[in-house]
Amino acid sequence: MDGHDAGSPQLFRAHINQSLCFVMVDDGNTPIGFATCGVLDGALHLYELAMVPEHGGKGLGKTLIETVCEEARARNLGAVTLSTFTDVAWNGPFYERVGFRILTDDELSPGLHLVKNHEADIGLTHRCVMRREV
Repeated sequence: MDGHDAGSPQLFRAHINQSLCFVMVDDGNTPIGFATCGVLDGALHLYELAMVPEHGGKGLGKTLIETVCEEARARNLGAVTLSTFTDVAWNGPFYERVGFRILTDDELSPGLHLVKNHEADIGLTHRCVMRREV
């Protein structure tokens, strides 16, 4: 999305090649949102969810989340996990409304510990890890 560096083209190709990139388009077939995921410790991990701001507040993000959850079920994975900012007003509450809960450090799988530590190493602060059973 404009002004948003979501990763390299190679990274997107890797997600696409694994059928783990979901794109939402408008009536003109213009991308307005996306979700990228990967399989991590028996769950589908949501690395990124983004919507064009003009399309926010319409339930489209929730639709993308449900698509990700359907994919997790289709792959016989028990949950969807993600990490998000705790100091951005809409992030945590949005994910809680769509069924995610915050995990304690004791509940983190080895891979989720690596995600959390990597985020801290690159300077991302005020983060939590969340999980939704599917």
